[in-house]
Amino acid sequence: MDDLLPIVELYPEVALDAIRRHFPFPRNRKLELVAVRKALDRLVQGETGTPMSPQEAVTYLRGRVEAGAQSLAGREKRFTPHLTTFLNQRRYLASMPQEIPRNLEDAIGILSCYPNVTIKPWELNPHMPILQVISRQIDELRDTHGAAAASYIRVRVLRFAELYARWPDDERQFLPGPRKFFEEQRWNNDERTWVRTPKNGYQSERSRLHLIA
Repeated sequence: MDDLLPIVELYPEVALDAIRRHFPFPRNRKLELVAVRKALDRLVQGETGTPMSPQEAVTYLRGRVEAGAQSLAGREKRFTPHLTTFLNQRRYLASMPQEIPRNLEDAIGILSCYPNVTIKPWELNPHMPILQVISRQIDELRDTHGAAAASYIRVRVLRFAELYARWPDDERQFLPGPRKFFEEQRWNNDERTWVRTPKNGYQSERSRLHLIA
């Protein structure tokens, strides 16, 4: 019986176009509509801290896109971000005055792999300094790893998290904070320095920390 029910579109296409057409230099309509829908879905799910109805999300996003368009007024096309970039990097969020990292989605995915780190889409601002560091490291690694740069860092962080999960309870106090871990590029260390066993003891652990500091 469910198959016989009509499919209800949460966001009428005319509403999506109304959001899209306010942004300067439209490019690919299909991709832009997809990005608009995804942004609306995030807003409905509570990206700003409070879930919205579909209509509230449409109204909010349209206002933010219009504000973004006004701030970009007068820029040449080559210096104007695509609407898809503006939406996918969440630049429409009023609570994000900090610079948005170019590799935001990849950086979020990498940081989320670090032990004891939980990232909520509507609470990115506290993580922004670390995300900026990770984003820069992705760019730097592209010289040697190309398109696999973000995947390489993510795999290394996952490996660190896997080994950390095996640490004895009394060793877990030595887990470096995520900012320190990424600023010092510890994801690139020899993974043997990530192993902790009960026989190491406090002094041996301190010695190991000097090796990777």
